Amino acid sequence: MSEPVRFANGLPHLAARRRTLPSGLEVVIHEDHAVPQIGVSVWYRVGSGDERPDRTGFAHLFEHLFKSPPERLGGHHYEVLKRAGASDANASTSIDRTAYHEVMPSHQLALALWLEADRMGYFAPAFDEARLIAQQAVVRAERRQRYENVPYGAEHFAVALALYPDGHPLRHTPIGRHDDIQAATVDDVLAFYRTWYVPANATLVLAGDVPPDVDAQVDKFFGSFPRSQRPERPVAVAPPPAPTRDAVPDRFAALGRIHRVWLGPPALGDGESELDVLTTAWCATGTGPLWRRLVYETQLAQRVSAWTTNGRLGGETHVAIDLKTGSDPAAVRAILDEECAKSTDERAIERAVTRREASTVWSLSTLMNRVKMIQRGMLYANDHDMLAGELARYREVTPATVDAAIARWLDPAHGIEVTTVPASAASGS
Repeated sequence: MSEPVRFANGLPHLAARRRTLPSGLEVVIHEDHAVPQIGVSVWYRVGSGDERPDRTGFAHLFEHLFKSPPERLGGHHYEVLKRAGASDANASTSIDRTAYHEVMPSHQLALALWLEADRMGYFAPAFDEARLIAQQAVVRAERRQRYENVPYGAEHFAVALALYPDGHPLRHTPIGRHDDIQAATVDDVLAFYRTWYVPANATLVLAGDVPPDVDAQVDKFFGSFPRSQRPERPVAVAPPPAPTRDAVPDRFAALGRIHRVWLGPPALGDGESELDVLTTAWCATGTGPLWRRLVYETQLAQRVSAWTTNGRLGGETHVAIDLKTGSDPAAVRAILDEECAKSTDERAIERAVTRREASTVWSLSTLMNRVKMIQRGMLYANDHDMLAGELARYREVTPATVDAAIARWLDPAHGIEVTTVPASAASGS
């Protein structure tokens, strides 16, 4: 038996094997017998980026719906898992995928496989309007609780509206719009299920203390599914936005915020690693130039953060500055402009690359982190062992390649800025 993680030239490789079932389902098995646990993960290649313009939030709504009925399971989905000893179980929706997982005692593998196979192949007969109505209410409540009635929630929507034109799938967030969620019908849900939740559009990853008969168990629960075809996914290209500056009143925010965003490369695209390194270097506590000038030297900001997102349809680069009460926004913008125009310091780049690699290697100690890395590789590159190549790209980052990425992606003429104005400031109090 090979080691779960092996290193070659200092780069980690995840030991795994994969096969494709006649139905089209991709199966990846990653063995690690250190503890008697097994992680079961299914990712479907569908997210909010695949939705109709009039059915935003549908992938996330479906995540809530996509469980077998309690009467068939002998209880609620998560209650059944808890009784069986599951230490973790959840689901999530992003722009590019919908994910389901559970971490079980290894002797309970059959239960986890049965639950995932049941919803993959037998969802439709037990679905009805009552379940749809109940979950529509849950999802709309989640939108209010997590996006509308929280600090900087309004900013979240304003950024997407400024970056993307009408009709672009990234103009709305995965949570969706209230009217679209409420308008969903039973027929809509079943059509979505039959299009996107076919075996050929999914990857099943089993990781941990897998038994010797794991292939036979997978075949038992998934092997009878008919052959399916992976659906064609829509492709949308966002044109560079015109420079805009919007102010958003926020009755929940205590501090003002200046948030700048630029479009960026897609996942694994040219410049992805450079912009990730740049944003890490900009805001490193104690050494990052934006942190040092805004938080320490001028004390204009309470907090400075920067990050990137990268997916199938493109990416984004963000800088968010939370202003101290009474700070001059013009002075903050001037410093931000100066730092964005500067060449990148070599030592800062080296520190950021080292930090990225160290955090990635450290995260390999967790089974489910390895599962997510395998799934991400399958999603974006059809490669379960993508991690080493990705870290190798980070090792090739230099100040020159970062400067080239800045010149290509962070053009001031194509950035947008959203300023959050706290209610106290907006009212003049």
